[in-house]
Amino acid sequence: MRRLAIALVIIALAVVVSVGIVNYVQITPEPKEVDIAYDYVVTQGLGDSGMEKVEINGTIWNQGEKEAENLSITALFIDKYYGKIAEKPVKVKENLLPDEQINIHAKYLREKTIPKTEVKVKIRVEWTEDGERRFKILPPVRSSKQPVGSVDFKENIGRYHDRFVLEIIPSKKGYYEVIYQFKENNRTVKCGDSVFYNTSAITLSFPINESSYVEYHIEIFSLDGMLLHESTASSSVVDKVMK
Repeated sequence: MRRLAIALVIIALAVVVSVGIVNYVQITPEPKEVDIAYDYVVTQGLGDSGMEKVEINGTIWNQGEKEAENLSITALFIDKYYGKIAEKPVKVKENLLPDEQINIHAKYLREKTIPKTEVKVKIRVEWTEDGERRFKILPPVRSSKQPVGSVDFKENIGRYHDRFVLEIIPSKKGYYEVIYQFKENNRTVKCGDSVFYNTSAITLSFPINESSYVEYHIEIFSLDGMLLHESTASSSVVDKVMK
């Protein structure tokens, strides 16, 4: 009988501890954070002037529980045919409260192309959170609540007699979205938005003259749209020679 009583006491204590753990898990709040959501459409067609018009209209809002401070929104019109990335400021606002939304609108005009070519549109959102500047590109390649974590990138430049090669090595193999723009003697020669899947090296190249002055700007994002790396550099020295 005594053993039964002891066993019942032990079971009762285990139940109390288990309930306490469950209650603790239930009442422990998740960290508050900014969560930018979006809903917009992009149209591309001829405008009244005969120019081709690419237009974006929609809404961006903060579905998180923390205020997004010093918010700025920029539309990126990535025109590979004409070799340019047109940045159009959309909105600059002091802050964006939780559940608050703002309307966005931007347009890009260009000479029409035959055959018709597509202009890719991305939205870059910047804000301050916990004293740090955050960047996100929309739409993301995929949605995810799991952060990628810290990734370092090493850039290797190869200059050949007939081409320029930029190799970017991440500190860990992964999935990355890259927006890039290259200029040769102050003229854009290559730009775009590419996704690299499960890669340990990101390689971008294009033909150049041996004596050309090359500039580039690179932005690398995780597939959920968060900025991981940004760099701007130039090169005018032949580092390697292709035989």
